[in-house]
Amino acid sequence: MEDVTYSNEEVNAIRWKVYRQLANLKQRVAVLYEELINEGKPCRPSIFAELRTVTNTLCICRALFGLPAWVEERCGQVREAAEMQEQSNICRASFLTDLFEALEQVEGGIALNAKRCNVCGSEVFFLPIAPGYEIMRKKYGFLYWDADFQLESREKYGCPVCGAYDRDRLMIAFLKEVQAEAGEKLRMLQVAPSSYIERYALGREDILYESTDLMMPGVTFQADLQHMDMVKNETYDIIVCSHVLEHVEDDAKAMRELYRILKPEGVCLVLVPLIAGKQETEEQWGCSEEENWRRFGQGDHCRLYGRSDFIRRLQEAGFYVNELGKEWFGEEFYQQHGFDELSILYVVTKDIRLVETDEETWQIRELTQLREENRLLRRALEDVNRRLVELDRSTGINTMIFSHMLGNIGWEINDPKFREKLWYPQIMSMEATIHEIVERRKSIARFGDGEFAIISGATRWRFQRDDERLAERLKEVLQSREEQVLIGLNEFYGELEDWESGAANGVRMYLTPEVRKQHYALLDPHRVYGNARAFRNESWEIVRNLKRIWEGRDCVFVEGFQTRMGVGNDLFDNARSVVRILCPAESAFDRYEEIYSEAVKQPADKLFLIALGPTASVLSYDLAMRGYQAIDLGHADLSYEWLRRGKREKLANKYCNEMTDGYMVEEIHDAGYESQIIADFR
Repeated sequence: MEDVTYSNEEVNAIRWKVYRQLANLKQRVAVLYEELINEGKPCRPSIFAELRTVTNTLCICRALFGLPAWVEERCGQVREAAEMQEQSNICRASFLTDLFEALEQVEGGIALNAKRCNVCGSEVFFLPIAPGYEIMRKKYGFLYWDADFQLESREKYGCPVCGAYDRDRLMIAFLKEVQAEAGEKLRMLQVAPSSYIERYALGREDILYESTDLMMPGVTFQADLQHMDMVKNETYDIIVCSHVLEHVEDDAKAMRELYRILKPEGVCLVLVPLIAGKQETEEQWGCSEEENWRRFGQGDHCRLYGRSDFIRRLQEAGFYVNELGKEWFGEEFYQQHGFDELSILYVVTKDIRLVETDEETWQIRELTQLREENRLLRRALEDVNRRLVELDRSTGINTMIFSHMLGNIGWEINDPKFREKLWYPQIMSMEATIHEIVERRKSIARFGDGEFAIISGATRWRFQRDDERLAERLKEVLQSREEQVLIGLNEFYGELEDWESGAANGVRMYLTPEVRKQHYALLDPHRVYGNARAFRNESWEIVRNLKRIWEGRDCVFVEGFQTRMGVGNDLFDNARSVVRILCPAESAFDRYEEIYSEAVKQPADKLFLIALGPTASVLSYDLAMRGYQAIDLGHADLSYEWLRRGKREKLANKYCNEMTDGYMVEEIHDAGYESQIIADFR
């Protein structure tokens, strides 16, 4: 199955479809409460399936909408209850009440962002601003990288249907109020044209639209905003100059030119990047791109305006400055169309005033500006402090790594003078490990830091609870001497020159003398172990070698129900057939007997490929004892996905315990995958 990529418009449609389902799901849960609790009707299997669908929808909402942490936590609790409780207990009043409240909270959280685009009229969940700006600003040390910009919403920036930015949407809202007299036309000029404004203007019969830019192709005429000599005085009824002046060396000349070519009763929309609370302007022409990022927040800007100074410069050019915000457009309009308190449109005029500003209003604004400026300075100071803490922490970590390197150095350098005192587990090569599995039909149980931690009682796995029985079984498998079962270890007990530096440092941090002592107490210096790294697809050569294991074989996948090995990629395309036994995504060992009983129903010639955390080590061994060939695959599928992408990243539809949010997994609907499922122990 090929990866599917959805457009922003398609994702928006999916979000609205899911959002609209919530009201019906709430109603259904309320009906079930009445039937099961108040009327005492029995809980049928179909009801259990219905409730599981509801919890699945909650998880979809969590992934689709990036809900606040408290909502995510509540959804997780309800989902866990649905997964872990027995059918007879899941229909209790407390569970149904929790489920209804979770639905209500999720619906309320989503409703805050359900808006309508005033440009295209679509029902939308607006898109956030591209993260690249924040990344670049932070990278180059822009002091206000975390600050709030006026009319540049972080969360409701772009329309997923028409693409219009929030500043375009507010400008178009204003332009709709500017109408020509009957039989007349308004002459309009847009400087450095926005396509959204252009499309709107060209769609109006009462506007004669023109555009200009110094270098942009396709405009009506090319001109330098500082020298508009080819344009007569008082030519235009409407001028739009959005996010241009921060690029212009002599902005005073440009503002005077805008004033000159505007008609006495015309309106000029002038926008620049403005940070809430910043009053003074910083500018310097001819800086490097990196310096522009550091000082002005973008690589091609030559100034960063302060609000008060921006207004002063416009006034010095002769303009009256109208600040149009929620009071002008209306609170209901702002709420419906996704604008906030920082959505302020600057419209400058000559002989007309759109808003009157009395002395009392000015005093209130000045007080508000002082508060905003103080807040901005506090945030900037907090950011500087945060960076100092990060630097200190980074230095501390580097020192700590160095300390661990010293403790591990004797083992890593493999110097002959240490060999008399030290020993290393004997681990065969990756190629030899695969050879044993393919040519001699051996099984393998893999042991990494998680399995060793469980044995020692220091569980580090999120998806496996403490279990003394599992610890005992893992120890039994690790120290077994069965000829047909390889015990796979990671190749990190000696030198680490083949490891990527970050991974090598991780080994040094983990493999302290105490941890090494725990490992060595369980290992045999005379035994030859398999290589667990052979199942980590870190190169295409490893992939080709690994695929030999299931070449032409009938395979049984035993995996967590959200692991989905092979879904969306070709890793297992050379297998003859695949069936799947789905297990709990977390604490699978709790249902080990059921999983094992189902597995041994399969014919003896089937190949078992298992991805089930620590449980996989035990299951691989037990199946091998029954005469099957069983392979503990670990993260073979995930690492293959990362190899294909060229980076480690969260996969939306596959569980991964190595990512902090890897347990947040989207549902899939794949007929081929679903047809392979022969048992489901979720």
